[in-house]
Amino acid sequence: MRTVETDVVVMGGGIAGLWTLAKLRKAGYEVLLLENDRLGGGQTLCSQGIIHGGMKYALGGLLSAETESIANMPETWLQCLKGQGEIDLRGVRMLSEHHYMWSERSLASRFTTFFGSKMLRGRIEAIQGDERPELLRAPEFKGNVYRLNDIVLDTHSLVETLARAHKSRIYRVSAQNCHLEVDDHHHTKAIFITAAGTEPIRIHPRTVVFAAGRGNQDLLNDAGLKTPHMQLRPLHMVMMQHTDLPDMYAHCIGTSSKPRVTITTHPSHDGHKIWYIGGELAERGVERDDRLQIEDAVREIQELFPWKSFSGARWKTLRVDRAEPTQENFLKPDNAFAQMHGNNIVGWPTKLALAPNLGQQILELLQAAHIQPSAPALEEPLPLLFPEFGRSISDLMAGMT
Repeated sequence: MRTVETDVVVMGGGIAGLWTLAKLRKAGYEVLLLENDRLGGGQTLCSQGIIHGGMKYALGGLLSAETESIANMPETWLQCLKGQGEIDLRGVRMLSEHHYMWSERSLASRFTTFFGSKMLRGRIEAIQGDERPELLRAPEFKGNVYRLNDIVLDTHSLVETLARAHKSRIYRVSAQNCHLEVDDHHHTKAIFITAAGTEPIRIHPRTVVFAAGRGNQDLLNDAGLKTPHMQLRPLHMVMMQHTDLPDMYAHCIGTSSKPRVTITTHPSHDGHKIWYIGGELAERGVERDDRLQIEDAVREIQELFPWKSFSGARWKTLRVDRAEPTQENFLKPDNAFAQMHGNNIVGWPTKLALAPNLGQQILELLQAAHIQPSAPALEEPLPLLFPEFGRSISDLMAGMT
């Protein structure tokens, strides 16, 4: 049996695990990441790639803890995209330098004063003419358009960039071949890996980070931990592909405190763009089957853009579960979440944009527990495979499995 000493083992290869791996290695820790399926294959590659500055959460008219905790995230990510931040993301493709928000003229008075307030200055700006997205320049459109300081990333290139920079520390291990040895105080003493054709591996970590999204529940069960509790908030997203789709990265403001729809645009394998549609449409559609959800999406898009023909469009839906720490009344969490139990850290970023916040919280928990880098560097790679990457929106639209 091969025995390996390491400072940290990260369980999960989505944005939470990959960012944590990069963050801790940069801080000098010896880290291994274990993924039981595909990198980014859960929530990360199913997200729309929006790095929020929190404005969509201010639609109720008041800034909350959530909008404040996330306000600096676009700038944090931009510095990383330039190679000047805490993680080098220069290989990541940016789909749009801005995200937008639009409303019908009848709703303008509800937002004009609030969006123009001093506390939001520099985070949102009313725009006209050619500054607007192409579809909202049409003379038939009579509403207002705002430019946010949010950015939109290609999540597949994000996952690839993070993973390839640390390829020698990332391994695929199926759940049935990975076992935690936990003592009575919920300390993970060792991780056993048994895989056909290779000698068993025993990893001795000083800390284990549970960063597996909805998979955290299985890890909590394996470790005998009763808390924290996890909630799943489901979405029924919609994909539309058409031969003549303009770029659109925007929230449509309705009468609700949530965006009526949120649209992002993604490349496809055949060169025709894909609109990926979320927002309230995706939240209320969780009880519908695919056909009814598509029918509702068709009605929404036709109602929002009556001057544009989408005849011949192809439609698909995608169900996504957002895994989060349980909140009172099933609400959205205000921030990324990281909590230490024994020598295990349980984390959820709660949204893509807050991955840096999660990484910082995890680093601070290690430092508070006086866990400093001390394990020897891994001299010989483990006899395990590097995981495949998960499917992109383009792959999913094309029906690839």
